[in-house]
Amino acid sequence: MKGLKQSLATTFTKLFNAILQPINVLYFFFLFGCGLATGVILSSNLKSVSCNLLASQFSVSAAPTETVPLATLPAFKLPRTGLKEHLKVPDVKHDMDEKELLWRASMTPRIREYPFDRVPKVAFMFLTKGPVLMAPLWEKFFQGHEGMYSIYVHSSPSYNESKPESPVFHGRRIPSKDVQWGSTNLIEAERRLLANALLDISNQRFVLLSESCIPIFDFSTVYTHLMNSTKNHVESYVLNGPVGDGRYDPRMRPVIKIEQWRKGSQWFEMDRDLAIDVVSDQKYFPLVPEALQEKMLC
Repeated sequence: MKGLKQSLATTFTKLFNAILQPINVLYFFFLFGCGLATGVILSSNLKSVSCNLLASQFSVSAAPTETVPLATLPAFKLPRTGLKEHLKVPDVKHDMDEKELLWRASMTPRIREYPFDRVPKVAFMFLTKGPVLMAPLWEKFFQGHEGMYSIYVHSSPSYNESKPESPVFHGRRIPSKDVQWGSTNLIEAERRLLANALLDISNQRFVLLSESCIPIFDFSTVYTHLMNSTKNHVESYVLNGPVGDGRYDPRMRPVIKIEQWRKGSQWFEMDRDLAIDVVSDQKYFPLVPEALQEKMLC
């Protein structure tokens, strides 16, 4: 009897499960259909919202905006100095002392080609006691050739102009010192003139003149001859006697030997390279001490 009850219970359970299985399948399909419908509805709504957002964004970007033309914007450009400050020529009435002047004048670029437009000039250097006596003639000589020459005047510090200077010589006096004929300070004055002229990078040829010198050719002839010349014009020759090799002092050996001793005029014309050598010299000029003053007197 007990076994019959268990058999009926098992049979009933299987029958009930068989009835529920189609219901589960239907329920599954029902849930799947609901999910699919929900997904379609949400997708449709999101697509509509996205289109609205795009349309709104397009309408905003398409709206006209006020633009500032580039031409009206202030242009900011750093000022370029380049070599301007380096090439600036100091005023002839500078306050450099002798050592500073010679040091500054001895500077020279080692690159021969200039990175700027350069008109080579002739430096006319006048070593005088007072005024340039032939100033009117020189003024006529220089007329119409501005920018092709420079003028430097070394006169006695005690000289005061009693009348206005000629226009071409006005303001061209360099800081000077007393000079005596036959003294080493005569050489110092020449070096001082050269050093001041070398401060102008455009000066290419250097001519030393006195207050009584006059030009015998026109400016164009002199300028062309000097600029085309490959030589320096410095007088140097052997002269026996008291005013020649008699001025040689043995204390200058071994740097300067008697065989190297020469006499020559103080007036010269030279190019820029030799002028730099003259102002830069620390080998020969110091060998002419004050003790040789008497031997150097003419």
